[in-house]
Parts: sequence; C-alpha cells; structure tokens
Amino acid sequence: MKKIGFVLMIIVLGTALMLSCSEDDTVNNYTEGKGKVNIYLTDAPFPVNLVSKTVVVIDKVEIRKQESDTTGAEFITLTEEPMEVDLLSLSNGVTELLASVELDAGSYDMIRMHVGESSVYLNDDTKFDLKVPSGSSSGLKIKIKPAIEISNGQTADVLLDFDVSKSFVAKGNWKKGNIIGFNFKPVIRCVLLDMAGRIEGTVLDTANTALEHASVKVWMETEEMNDSLITSAFTNPDGNYQIIGILAGNYYVTCELDSFTTDTVFNVNVTTGESTEVDFMLTPEP
Repeated sequence: MKKIGFVLMIIVLGTALMLSCSEDDTVNNYTEGKGKVNIYLTDAPFPVNLVSKTVVVIDKVEIRKQESDTTGAEFITLTEEPMEVDLLSLSNGVTELLASVELDAGSYDMIRMHVGESSVYLNDDTKFDLKVPSGSSSGLKIKIKPAIEISNGQTADVLLDFDVSKSFVAKGNWKKGNIIGFNFKPVIRCVLLDMAGRIEGTVLDTANTALEHASVKVWMETEEMNDSLITSAFTNPDGNYQIIGILAGNYYVTCELDSFTTDTVFNVNVTTGESTEVDFMLTPEP
C-alpha cells in the first residue's frame, strides 16, 4: 500500500464552518434561542492500488456541550441511526453529511463517534473484518479546537477528517501486495471550516501526462519537520487533487508516486476561505 495518509484523509472530516444569518433568516429558519450544527465526514485516501473499499458503520454521533456555572459537561445525541460509509469514496473534497441538528446556543468542544463494524476490501474482493476497541460502547472522542461557539441563528459546519493512512495499518509484506490483515485504530481530525482553507492542484510527469494515484501530503512547518503530517490525498485519473479543512497557516507539501522522484514545495500559505494552488511535475526515476 502506498503511503496515503490513511487518515481517510479523504480524511477528509476536516473542518467546521460558522455562517452568520440575517435577523430574518433567524426568525424563519431557526427555533428561537437555538443554532444549528452540521457534521460532515471526509477522508484522506490510502493504498488505492491494493484496496477497493474501506467501510465503517457509524452507530451514533454525539457532541459535548461545555459545562457552565450551573450544569456539568454533557453529551447530546446528534444521530443514532446506523450509517455505513465507504471512506475511500470521501476524497478530493467529497464529504458525507452525518447529522444536521438544532442545538441550544453555547460552546461545544468534543464529538463522540460510536463505530461498530469496519471492513477493508481488496481489489480481488478479499474482505477483512476489523474491530474497534470500545468503538461502539464508549465511542471515539474527537476534540474540537477551538470549541464551536453557537449563537442564536448561526450554523456551524464541522468537518471530521478520518485519516485512513494512520487508522488502518496493513499486516504482511504489503509492498509486494501480500496483505494478511489490518490493525484498525481510528485517527480522526476535527476542524472548523470558518478557520480553514484548502489546497488543490495537478500532478504531471515531465511529458505533461496526468499522474493518477500520486500521494499528496500536507505537513506543518516545524523546526524538526517530522511527526507533523496533517493529512493527505490521492490524485484522480486527471491528475487532480483537493485537500479541504486546512487551518490557516504555513505548510509544506510533498508528492510521491512509485517509480518517480518525490517532490516537495515549501512555504505554502493557506488562507481562511481561500484555495491555494500547488502543482507538481514528477521526474521518472533513473
């Protein structure tokens, strides 16, 4: 499997967006004293050359309201209708709406997702059934940083980026196509869209041919420049990619594909609400 940021990084559940509404919109579309939260799921792709589907069943999604002077922190159910999601279908800006619920105004700082079953399908239809320790009972806790502040008549779009590359670890000599199973430990990133932008572009070879399945990774710029992977994505048949839910800031982006030399672009600045274009031209290895 290629290093594809198994974050489902098609993630792709990445960010949340707060949109202010006019006074008329508040009256017509919202219950007095309440706002709305939309929870979207996305993923960051992984070894697409070996895996056809990565399916998870989400049993319940909850959100935690921060404690006040009079009440303690409490989890509020957003949905408990089981939903089956193929994480590999959530890439290049594609998201899946998990829940859309009106909530009391206030501050919300955590999502709790209950994952029951999970399966990975290889291209030859081999299926591996996986279990998530405490995934269905106690749930997977995902912090929202910074916390969502919901006011009367506001909508918050929250993106959960399921990192497939980190969440699913292949067992066996997968570099030679010999996979005997997977370990599953979900890694999910939560972002507020009103604080985020996106990175997109095209990957070509030196003959200007589009490269499919190239792995594009976004890294936080740090002095050490390691252990700072944010998310990743794969290019489509046209060589295009799009990574959403990237907080405003400075990053470096790498692109790699078997039989080509890895390329890196530094000083990539992401601005809130804007798209930053990063294109690559990969050179075939000697």
